[in-house]
Order: sequence, then structure tokens, then C-alpha cells
Amino acid sequence: MNPKTVLAFALALGVLALSGCTTKVVSADSTALPTVTASGLGTTTASPDTAEMTFGATAYSDDSRKALEQASKLSAAINAAVKDAGVAEEDIQTANVSVYPEYSYEGDKPRVTGYRATVSVRAKIRDMASIGDVIGAASAAGANEINGPAFTLTDDEEKRGEAIELAVADARVRAESMAKAAGKKVGDVLSISEAGVNVPVLYDSARKFAAGEALTVPIETGELEVTANVTVVFELE
Repeated sequence: MNPKTVLAFALALGVLALSGCTTKVVSADSTALPTVTASGLGTTTASPDTAEMTFGATAYSDDSRKALEQASKLSAAINAAVKDAGVAEEDIQTANVSVYPEYSYEGDKPRVTGYRATVSVRAKIRDMASIGDVIGAASAAGANEINGPAFTLTDDEEKRGEAIELAVADARVRAESMAKAAGKKVGDVLSISEAGVNVPVLYDSARKFAAGEALTVPIETGELEVTANVTVVFELE
């Protein structure tokens, strides 16, 4: 290859690298097409159909084994109570088991004063109307640490699709504004890329109740916002 040709080729590569490797859209006859690129945001809402709660049973004893036994008995009672309240067995899961010493720092050396054991149970509640009853049942069974609910959608594909459609429509509106400012019109869609679809988990305030307290907690499920971001390249006419 001619040295001048090699140099010209190298310089062309350097210019391409410095320009961020921008790819031009070309027609069938290799003519560059005028384009406009716009980002779009689409948001839709959905009512959650699943709530997750965590119920903890904590016990204290001067013996670590006894502390764990007591916490385990409370946990078993909680499991039975939430089942009776309508939670399916396959939707109940042990989330955490821990035993740790507690110390007194009086004097020259720390001294173990006892042991605290915790067994946590995670429950997935599919009947939204029963959330308050499940919480009340767990509390009455001895749960002394109650956290949740975390609201989610079991199947979010339809809502994801809705959010993407809205995002593409939003991108078109933005592109039309830019095209109008340039004295052009928006033509066909040349490419679409999805920057992400977000289906959040909605957390209600953490709640704590006294163990053994029989109650029904009022719960408002609210709505989840499903959000999509897209980037669309349109032809300019």
C-alpha cells in the first residue's frame, strides 16, 4: 500500500475515534440521511398485587441455646398464625437466624451478660385486603419486630409495554419540535433503543407493634409507577 494512502487511512481512523465513533445512517445508495434523535420518557401506573412482610421473633437468655429455642418457638407460632390468616405455605420463608452475645462494659474487660436470638420470617401476601389481618395475627403470635409492607407486581410485562409505548410517543413529540425549528418534518423511525424500564418496589413505613397485641392494621396499597426511557432516531424530511 502506498505510504500516503496508509497515512490518510490512519488519520481517518483518528478523526473517527475523536468524534466518538458516530455512525451515520445511509440510504441504499450510500447517501447519508438527515436524522433527528430524541429521548422519550413514558410513565404508567399499576395497582400492586403482592405485599411482602417480615416478622421477627427475638428472645433473650443467659444461655445462647435457650435464647435460640425461645425465638424458634415464637417463629413457629408466627408461621402458623400467618397461615391461618390466609398466607400460602409456599409464600412463607425463613429470612434470617441470628444469635449474638450482649456485653457489659463496666470494669476493665467487657463481660458477656447474655445472648439475644432472632428468627425472622418473610411472608408474601397475595390478597391485598388481608394484609392488616396477617400483621395482626403475626403480632398476636409473638412477633416483636415487624417490617413492611413492600408492594410489587407479580407480572409487570403489560405495564412495561405500556410505558415503552408512551416513551416512544414522547420521543416523537420532542423530535417534531426540533424538526419544526429546523424547517423540517419527522419521517420514519430508523432505530429505537431502550435505556431502561423501572418497576419500583414501593415500601410502606416500617411498623413495629407490641408482641401479643391483637389488632388489624389499616393498609393503603397506593399505586406503583412504571417508567421507561427510550432513544429514537427519526428520518428528517
